[in-house]
This record gives sequence, C-alpha cells and structure tokens, in this order.
Amino acid sequence: MSTQRATLTQEIPAVVLHPGELSVARPLPLPEAVEHAAAAGLFGSMAVKLIVVFVGVFVFGLTVVMGQARVTTDELTASLTEILNPPLGCSMPCWQGIQPNATPVDEAVALLSAMPYVQDVQVSPNMISWWWTNDRPEVYQQTGRSFDGRMEVAMVNGTLRVTSIVLATNLQVGQLELSLGTPDSITLHTARAESARQGDGIVHVAHYGDMSAFNVLHCPMSVDEFWTSPVFISFGQPNLSFNGETHEVTNLPNWFFRDTAPGCGA
Repeated sequence: MSTQRATLTQEIPAVVLHPGELSVARPLPLPEAVEHAAAAGLFGSMAVKLIVVFVGVFVFGLTVVMGQARVTTDELTASLTEILNPPLGCSMPCWQGIQPNATPVDEAVALLSAMPYVQDVQVSPNMISWWWTNDRPEVYQQTGRSFDGRMEVAMVNGTLRVTSIVLATNLQVGQLELSLGTPDSITLHTARAESARQGDGIVHVAHYGDMSAFNVLHCPMSVDEFWTSPVFISFGQPNLSFNGETHEVTNLPNWFFRDTAPGCGA
C-alpha cells in the first residue's frame, strides 16, 4: 500500500505504513535503452541526445540514493509513519495533533512541551521554535542551527493559531520520491549570498498536496548531492523568502545541474 492523494482536495490521507510495503523499483536498464536508441537512429537529434543524458543522470542519482543511504524499507517505513500518520481525530495536514490554521498557539506549545524528544520550546510574536533531543526518533535531524522545528503563527478567525509547520529530518530527496512518487509540482528559489560567509544556491521544494519537502543545494550542485540531501518536511505554507528568483515547474528543468543555472551563474 502506498500513500495516495485525493485529486479534488490534494490532501494526503492518513495511512498506516506497514513494514515491507515500500518497494524500490529496479533501475532502468539504461545501457540497453541507449543501445536500442542508437540502433533506431534516434541519436541524429541533439535534443534527443540531451534528453538521454538527462535521464541517465537521474537514473544514476536514484541508484546512488539507495546505495549510499544504507536504509532498510522497515526503517524508511517507520520514518514516514512518524511524519505522515497523525493521531486519531486529527486529519491531514497534521503533525502530532497540531494542524495549520486550526490549532491555537497555547495548545501547540502545550503539545510540544509534552513531547519527550522536544526541548527548548521558544515562543515569539510570530513563530514557535524548538530543538530535538538526542533520544529523538531517527527521522528527525539535529541541525545545529537556529531551529530543528519551527511553526509560524498568525491571527486566524480572531485567534492566534499555528499557520505552518517545518521539521528538520534525515529523510533524503530520493527516498521521499521513491516512496511517495513524483511531486504534484516543484518550486525552485534561487538563494543569493548576502555576505561573504554565504554561498549561492537553490532551494528545491517538492509539493505533495498539503505537505512539502524542501532542501537547500549549494553551488556547484551535483546529482549525488541532490538525491541524498536531507529535507525539511513542511505542512501548511511556510514563508520561504529568498533574495533571488522563483521558478514554478512540474519537473526539474534541463538547466538544473548546469554551472549557469539561475542562482549559480554570474
């Protein structure tokens, strides 16, 4: 059984993922496909050549994911269940009983403070931040940055409520796509360096209904880095504002790994 998305509501329904239910498709026999295409005379077109190379890069990337991650399907199942299986009575989007645009701030803080693997919950006028403890579930990543988890808050129907949830995880881009399938859409934000200590890069956001997963890629980007980079899981619509351009696409554009990609070029 795989996670399914309703076409009308774009909602990811709550499902229980059982061990052994996630499977990884066998990599495409790329050398055989290239050989067949050459025999058919398809390489006469430069456009087709580029398409074949691009497909080859992505197949290689997915193979790298499973080779380097060394994660079992049971571990991946447990990780996804922790994120995507909310408690009874809390429909998706929901994390640990907290729903964007529904849960009041004081209730969210109480739920966070009661979690054994959450520490240092901090509340400010427009957000709630916290960090994971060392004995957290394996899926959550300690980033060593300004937060491991964050919720934005705003007035909704006269009450201060949580409007978005962002979670630092150890899930990788490739693992998520192999498990949940192709995203509904993709947003690419170019991140321009604002100081000498920062580097240019691209923030890749994969949208799955009301859930999104984003990862930060630094220039120059590589296929390996893309598929194996950890993602932040988000519910609702967090404010991802960057000093650069925004591209809304259905698939990764063919310039994505080029040195001249937006956000990486001069």
